[in-house]
Amino acid sequence: MRQLLEAISPTSLSINEDSSSTNHHRSALFFLLGGLIFLLSLLILLFIFWKYIQQEQLRKSGEPENSCKDYYRGNIKTISYFKFQALKKATKNFHECNFLGKGGFGPVYLGKLQDGRQVAIKKLSLEKSQQGDEEFLAEVKMITSIQHKNLVRLLGCCSEGSQRLLVYEYMKNKSLDLIIYGKSEEYLNWSTRLEIILGIARGLQYLHEDSHMRIVHRDIKASNILLDAKFHPRIGDFGLAKFFPEEQSYLSTTFAGTLGYTAPEYAIKGELSEKADIYSFGVLLLEIISCRKHTDLTLPSEMQYLPEYAWKLYARSKIVDLIDPRMRNGGFVEKYVMQTIHVALLCLQPQANVRPSMSEIVAILTWKGKMVKAPIKPDFFDGGCRVKDENVSWEAILDYYPSPLESKSYNLIQPPNSGEFTESRSYSLIQPPNSREFIVN
Repeated sequence: MRQLLEAISPTSLSINEDSSSTNHHRSALFFLLGGLIFLLSLLILLFIFWKYIQQEQLRKSGEPENSCKDYYRGNIKTISYFKFQALKKATKNFHECNFLGKGGFGPVYLGKLQDGRQVAIKKLSLEKSQQGDEEFLAEVKMITSIQHKNLVRLLGCCSEGSQRLLVYEYMKNKSLDLIIYGKSEEYLNWSTRLEIILGIARGLQYLHEDSHMRIVHRDIKASNILLDAKFHPRIGDFGLAKFFPEEQSYLSTTFAGTLGYTAPEYAIKGELSEKADIYSFGVLLLEIISCRKHTDLTLPSEMQYLPEYAWKLYARSKIVDLIDPRMRNGGFVEKYVMQTIHVALLCLQPQANVRPSMSEIVAILTWKGKMVKAPIKPDFFDGGCRVKDENVSWEAILDYYPSPLESKSYNLIQPPNSGEFTESRSYSLIQPPNSREFIVN
């Protein structure tokens, strides 16, 4: 009886209750830890699955195997790599109020980075160009491999998914075409125009002759000349530029560029050399001097195509009529302007081998050399890139433009140490037929 009472005593019941409670707590703890481990494992699996899906989406979006980021990690150390969201924020989601213009393969926007710098952001339009991505990578490699004060400076790039962007230094006075085509009230006097011309010439001289590689720009035109706060020019938009082997006189390639600035041998035969840039430079010179576009169908028929009109004035000894009338009020030395027009006509010579090199052009424009050859009549093309003379056969046209490789090159200036260079350094200007003496103001 005593044993039975002890078994059911309060002390025994208390001990049994504590043991049961301890077991219950242990079971609950095991269940809690198991649940946490299961949840953590599930989250890890979901994260791995999400990363896999993201990589598949990037792959399907067409991201190239060698993106801008790959180049940046590899060879391009002089520029920054920007995230797309940062550039989107800098341009206020590429708002139209920040639209600066349209480049060779996409729109350009003004952006403001977090550090306060203003930049020009070019956004590649992939849907409009099947080769846009190749052009993008070509421009990145091209710009980062060359440095000159008259070439636009690339600050960085972005390549995320299907997004391709280039970030350039911002040029306060935008592009030259806005001024010379009358889209801006800004007026440039002759001194400023000459500095712009010389800057472009020196930039091209660097690309053609002084860089570690020969480069043909292929799209020299007013809208690709950018002006900084002091109107110093920078050549931009290298999307169409070509590396040029040293041992080759020309490349046979598909035409790319802007009609109206195109050299005839390149437009007709697809033969590209640095002389194609020189032809474009000649057209640009005439635009800067006259302050009008190379083609303007609103003008009388004989004035519509600028190079043709310039030659007609030259042949009539009225080339002074080509000069922007506003420059007369600002004052200029007429013989200097005439010299520049003569350079433009030499750049427009129909045969590539007769056109001067950029170093010769710089020498003439800076009066360190003289012209010893008069220009001959250029061949003119309308907007459809057809020769004006409809009686000339296509075969005759092809025969008329010899390949640069097949022809000699003619020097148009004498070097400073040449025996024919006089000590007085008087640089005679070749006059057109039946011309009068140019008057110096």
